Amino acid sequence: MKKSEIPDISIVIPVINEEDNLSRLIPYLKTVAESPEKIELIVVDGGSTDRSVEIATSLGAVVENSPQGRAFQLNKGARLA
Repeated sequence: MKKSEIPDISIVIPVINEEDNLSRLIPYLKTVAESPEKIELIVVDGGSTDRSVEIATSLGAVVENSPQGRAFQLNKGARLA
């Protein structure tokens, strides 16, 4: 990855069945960022049965799966950042 492609900040969002919140949160984070192209949104899904993964992907987030549990999800997100 080129230095110019490395994001200034990575935001890790652990989720389980958060489709309603993700559809509002991801667009909001992009609007409040000074340079939306310089942020990386990483959604780590812990086994959602709703449309969380589909929504996060469609809104441009990097989506990864993880075992349930915030620690697993946050650690995986940190490794990806």
